[in-house]
Amino acid sequence: MSRHAVIVGGGIAGATAAKALAARGVRVTLLERSGMLCSGSTWHAAGLVTRFAGSPKLKKIHVRSIAMLGELEDRFGIGLHRPGSIRIIEKGNTDRLVEAKQHVAMAALYDDPEFPTELLSASEVAALHPLLDSSLVECGVFTPFDGDVDPTSLTNCVARLAKDDGAEIRFNADVTGVSRQPDGRFSVKLAPGPGLAPDTVLDPIECDIVINAAGLWSRNVSDMAPVDPGQAALSHPAFVIEHQYAITETVPEVKRLAESGHNGGRLPVLRDLKGSSYIRQEGNGFLIGPYEEECIVRTDMPRGPPSDFVMELFPDSLDRIEDNLLQGIELVPCLGEVGFKTVVNGPTIWTGDSLARVGRTTIPGWYDFNSLTYGIAQSLALSEYLAHIVLEGEQPSWLDATDYFDPLRYGAWANDAFTVAKIQETYTHNNRIVYPFENRSGGLGHVAAPYPLHAVLASHGARFGAIGGAGCEAPLCFSAPSAAGSTASVSGSAALATDEAAAPDFHDEKRFSHFAWAPIAEEEAAHALQHVGLAYSSFSKIRVRGKDSAAFLGRATTAPLPALRKKEDCGPEDRPCRLTYSTTPLGRVQTEFTLCRTDADGQEWYLVGSRDHVRQDVAWLRQCVHSGEDVAVEDITDEVCVLHVCGPDSGRLLTAVEPRLSSLGFMRARPVRDFAGEQGLDIQAFRVSFTGELGFELHVPAADGPRLHAALWNHQSARELELRHIGSAAINSLRIEKAFKLRPDLDFAHYSEAGIGPFLSKKRDFLGRDDAFEPTRESAVFEVATPAGWEWSVQGDSPVRRASDDAIVGFTTTSARGAITKKTIALGFVQTDAGLTTDEPLYLQTFGEHWPVRLLPAPPGEVNRDVIA
Repeated sequence: MSRHAVIVGGGIAGATAAKALAARGVRVTLLERSGMLCSGSTWHAAGLVTRFAGSPKLKKIHVRSIAMLGELEDRFGIGLHRPGSIRIIEKGNTDRLVEAKQHVAMAALYDDPEFPTELLSASEVAALHPLLDSSLVECGVFTPFDGDVDPTSLTNCVARLAKDDGAEIRFNADVTGVSRQPDGRFSVKLAPGPGLAPDTVLDPIECDIVINAAGLWSRNVSDMAPVDPGQAALSHPAFVIEHQYAITETVPEVKRLAESGHNGGRLPVLRDLKGSSYIRQEGNGFLIGPYEEECIVRTDMPRGPPSDFVMELFPDSLDRIEDNLLQGIELVPCLGEVGFKTVVNGPTIWTGDSLARVGRTTIPGWYDFNSLTYGIAQSLALSEYLAHIVLEGEQPSWLDATDYFDPLRYGAWANDAFTVAKIQETYTHNNRIVYPFENRSGGLGHVAAPYPLHAVLASHGARFGAIGGAGCEAPLCFSAPSAAGSTASVSGSAALATDEAAAPDFHDEKRFSHFAWAPIAEEEAAHALQHVGLAYSSFSKIRVRGKDSAAFLGRATTAPLPALRKKEDCGPEDRPCRLTYSTTPLGRVQTEFTLCRTDADGQEWYLVGSRDHVRQDVAWLRQCVHSGEDVAVEDITDEVCVLHVCGPDSGRLLTAVEPRLSSLGFMRARPVRDFAGEQGLDIQAFRVSFTGELGFELHVPAADGPRLHAALWNHQSARELELRHIGSAAINSLRIEKAFKLRPDLDFAHYSEAGIGPFLSKKRDFLGRDDAFEPTRESAVFEVATPAGWEWSVQGDSPVRRASDDAIVGFTTTSARGAITKKTIALGFVQTDAGLTTDEPLYLQTFGEHWPVRLLPAPPGEVNRDVIA
């Protein structure tokens, strides 16, 4: 029998989700609280659609959506205009031009080849849009066949198609609660909407799937999600904000150009980046929509507008967008020659990163499809993405943007104060230049440090990077080297400041190269290569246990499970570990773990992975548990702290501090009670290091992190061996040369493409195993010849081209300046059909430049597998 999905919300998200699921045979009931579709934020949307995106992964969504919109326009006529759009690069802004060139380079990876993104000269921009003042323009990024669509026509069209496939749309059905039945199905409780008598009785609806597409009210619907006793409520960090646009009276010049048939009768959409506005043709006038400096977040509506808020707007506030309007008039002077006939100040809902919430939640069967900042531009493609997740358990093969939209990317740590600050920052930065390693600071003051060691590291000069997906900030570097055994910073060649008040922050750094922290990170890495470094490792920690846990992990992960070599290996002695991966039903790599067996019977396991993705990884593992299996998956990340000791003297240091760690073998873990003679300081020491050098990870209860740090830092051997703190940038420069992968390096590739061959079991199947799969790409290691000062600047998703014909043959994922080679090393992929050899001349197209690239036959660094004496 077909599954039954209830979709809450009748805006563009709900309508497209209904269409996508009904077309795949799902029984769909769409519930709209008012008497019509589009009554929340959809009806007043400006309707912009574009192929452009700051990220190539997001561009895939936009390219797919435009194609789908074109099909609907050709079949039904939905009010789609496709005059193209131009991002205006103003004269004199060198950084804006550099960013534009990078956008054009990256766009080529996923552009529709028939409609490539181009960089136009000022005269070419003026030829397309004769009404702008080209003397202010350096150039423009042109995406052809972009434009705008009528939101109501689009929504009604897809809703009609959903009904043609059997979907039911019920109006005046207000969802007031959701409960879980004993059989696991949902019961959705309804109350009469504004078009029904208040005493109308509506029977609850039972269903297998609930999709929260309630837009402005989606946070309120999340509060209704039924959670098990002891389970945390769904986290939904989003707020309603005000967004305005103004529509002019008829502009004679616009009317004249339209009547002449210029550009097909419609001017291209302008993105006035300097003025932070979009400007498009509306009738014979203009519509201008700014992203002003004063972002109004409606904290008085934490769960959405009042229940009787139907097709309503907020009072307009033109003075708030006056500066943007004046900038728009400067760019397009005829804008200022007529008045505004309409000002729309409408509600919309934003997350802190402006990205939609689409996908599974922590409640099986409950999915999010809401908080779509750019719903008109993205909903069609995202509804396909959602349908694949609902029905197949994973996203479609054409999209690898799992982290962008996953509702689990924010946890409870993203409190209201953080979310408001982050929304305000993201909104006001909508058209600002995005820099690598910018580490924007919005919301920092509202997030509590999730580990007690944070304050200790700060006292030693730690300078922290951006807040990760687990609400955790790890040290990027240390502003001045400290002498082991001390708490005060001391001078050193890499020190930028010794006075705490004058020390550098490294947040909001506006540059593409010559990063202020880079010399520090390079010196830290060099020190770790010669002596010994001490770092905080921001890893996830997951416990899996139960009598079926070995069988479960054997199915859910790729490598052979770590086995006991002898009976004494467990309990108080060494425990075996192994690097492994988790794959999807289609064989694509979902995540990576270090897996440790913690008991003899294989009923308890310890997994270490990416802290930024721990919520996603836990949800994925739980999704893989079969009904009736005795398996429990528990996130214990915040309960455990990890200190990382690495370098050629790391073994000497640890055995001096704690002699019981001698003879600890590679990829083994050893529990140690009363570490260094400290009563109650119990740790697990792992002979593994993400640097690939000789190193150890020391896992300790988080509350004891400061005690463990003190035991290491204050030991006499620490001074003798020149122990020094190192940050994540230094570790990055060491791991890159061993081709150790971060999450982006997996790129949701098929396991046969991801370069994880040594970690695939030869004796058993795992989820998605299909050795007959024909790879279209393969994992690669590149050496990039960058100009001086740009060694850390190579960005992910930068195209690698063949010099002989300029064809794209690969792309980068992550990079760093290698500590050993002192050259930029990048990980990425190359196309299998390119037939590349290691001596093939290649180049990286980036920032408007061509940087020579060498495809390496193997990682330039070797992994240290030594056993300490």
